[in-house]
Amino acid sequence: PNPVDAQGYNETIFFNKALQSFWLGQSERCNHYSKKVLELKFLGSHNRLMILFYASLNAFRSLKNKNGSGSKFTTAKTLFYEAISVLRPSADLSPLNFGNKVYLLEAEMLSLEKKHQEAKSLYAAAITSACSAGYVHEHGLACELAAHHYKKIEHALACELAAHHYKKIGEVETALDFFQQSKRSYMQWGSQMKVASITRQVKDIQRK
Repeated sequence: PNPVDAQGYNETIFFNKALQSFWLGQSERCNHYSKKVLELKFLGSHNRLMILFYASLNAFRSLKNKNGSGSKFTTAKTLFYEAISVLRPSADLSPLNFGNKVYLLEAEMLSLEKKHQEAKSLYAAAITSACSAGYVHEHGLACELAAHHYKKIEHALACELAAHHYKKIGEVETALDFFQQSKRSYMQWGSQMKVASITRQVKDIQRK
């Protein structure tokens, strides 16, 4: 078989499996196929940009150690810097296509580093940018990740500053608002699986 044809076939298969795994929440499978894509010799530039974006988000999502240390944090940070190094120049040339991706990756890193106010601004920028570009699935994703950030802030405030009760309530309302925006975008995108996932998360917050 022609090695070029085999490469193109593998790139298509691995790329689609990596993205499918990401949206299904299968972190290890997404990581496996993302590595296979990035190991290909003649990877297309657009596929490289996209796989780095989703592989980096997947690495953040799979983190169990959230205190800024450990091997998974190191992997996430390495992927983040690799992704940002190629996405920023692309965003400069085509902000409509890549601006939201840069904002979202930067927001996720700031959230991990507990730089909450800076993260809020960049989540908002990612949401606005994805909406302007018409990327309903990435708008839904940005809203979902923003909701998780606000929920995390809520937990931190509850632990550290119990006296700020009304402020805590305000953060929960913000999280719920982002979840509802996310749900609407996923409905528009046609992903019943993600709609069901967001619905469950909203119910979990409302029970507390």
